[in-house]
Amino acid sequence: MSRHIAYSILFVVLHLITHLLSAQVLETKNWCLSKCNIAGDEKENTKLVFMQAQNEAIKNSVAFRSSIRFPLRIGIVQQDSVEVELKEITVRRAIDQLNEAFSGGGIVFYIDRVDVILSPLHIEDLSPDHYAAYNDFSDQYDLPNTISLYIFDTKQDFCKIGPERIRCGKLSGFSYVLSRRTNNVVLTRFDLDDQKIVVHEFGHFFGLYHTFEEVQFGKDEFAPGDCEIKGDCICDTPPDPSPIFEVYVNYSNCEMVGLQAESGDPYKPDLRNYMAYYKPCYLKTYRFSPHQLLVMKTAALSEIRSFLSR
Repeated sequence: MSRHIAYSILFVVLHLITHLLSAQVLETKNWCLSKCNIAGDEKENTKLVFMQAQNEAIKNSVAFRSSIRFPLRIGIVQQDSVEVELKEITVRRAIDQLNEAFSGGGIVFYIDRVDVILSPLHIEDLSPDHYAAYNDFSDQYDLPNTISLYIFDTKQDFCKIGPERIRCGKLSGFSYVLSRRTNNVVLTRFDLDDQKIVVHEFGHFFGLYHTFEEVQFGKDEFAPGDCEIKGDCICDTPPDPSPIFEVYVNYSNCEMVGLQAESGDPYKPDLRNYMAYYKPCYLKTYRFSPHQLLVMKTAALSEIRSFLSR
């Protein structure tokens, strides 16, 4: 196989990284496509899967005898027919990272086919007008019974330099959260080999919200019982104040220090969680919590996602 391959590849989540070199502090939140329940069925489907997961936990039958296998269609989106400068090993490493992260949930992915899709679209072109272009693209290119991983180029114009500040932002990837609207995850070539992003977006695809989620279900602020109905609705992921408060993080100790909620409880988010928005801690790897793995396994076995498995 040649050193360069032409790959045509496979939402939650949308990575918007914004930095301001000024006195202002800009809140950096990844709303996925869950902010306004755009697809229309995300919230209802999410509630269903969480109820199914709770039922499995009560029955204590969370161990499955065999892995749930999902074939992936890799869709590399390019402007013309020129050979794609994307190494096969880059894609395979991304899938290996995905399998390592999902192994605790009994889920495994494999590359089933690779397509080249000729399109003038960059990833930044997909989000305007409530993701109309993304939905149209998905309607045209999604396969009916396979997860597509679409890999787009970026416009490379990440930073805008003004007279008083520099503003930088980059869209890295996204996926709908547990919706039937599309069968795909979107990434950029720039971020394909990031150890976290591909796993993060597939986490959204299989029903996980950010650890700092507050739009769909309200903010988890330590009140008894709230962990099951607010935030990400997962009790073994501690309340997360959102990455805007990253200034309180000591990455050497991998701990948030000195920030309290209105209740007086100290925030101790899991900085290493795949669904959080923090940088890697010193000599620490990312992880899912046991309940997150249960939710994703439940979603994989539900009729919302099981038709995509083999």
